[in-house]
Amino acid sequence: MDHGELWHFLVSLGLCMGVAINIIVIIHRRFQLMMVDLCEGEARARFWTLAIEAWFFLSGITSSLTWRPDGLEERQLFLSSISLVRGGLEGMSHSIILFSLGLIAFVVIRKFKGKESTDMQKEAA
Repeated sequence: MDHGELWHFLVSLGLCMGVAINIIVIIHRRFQLMMVDLCEGEARARFWTLAIEAWFFLSGITSSLTWRPDGLEERQLFLSSISLVRGGLEGMSHSIILFSLGLIAFVVIRKFKGKESTDMQKEAA
């Protein structure tokens, strides 16, 4: 890897990291409030917020690490850089979608259990 390839790789990776951090900063406050409600406590919510935001960030970065220029021209290096950033965004998108599906399942199960326990209390009375 020569200096041009290394420069393109580092700039692309930095751009991908910047986008990932900005997305996390934008969603953090609302996400924290949602997690406090779901976890029924501040300490658990802080832990899960940090864990899931780290998962979002790391999945974006690891998805972007598909760099294979091997002596490409300048134009091809630019396209490889775009591909690297696109891969990072796709990784973050996939992790957010997976988290959303898990969250929906959690809410449905929680609601069903709450309804079930309310029905049991009515039958007991």
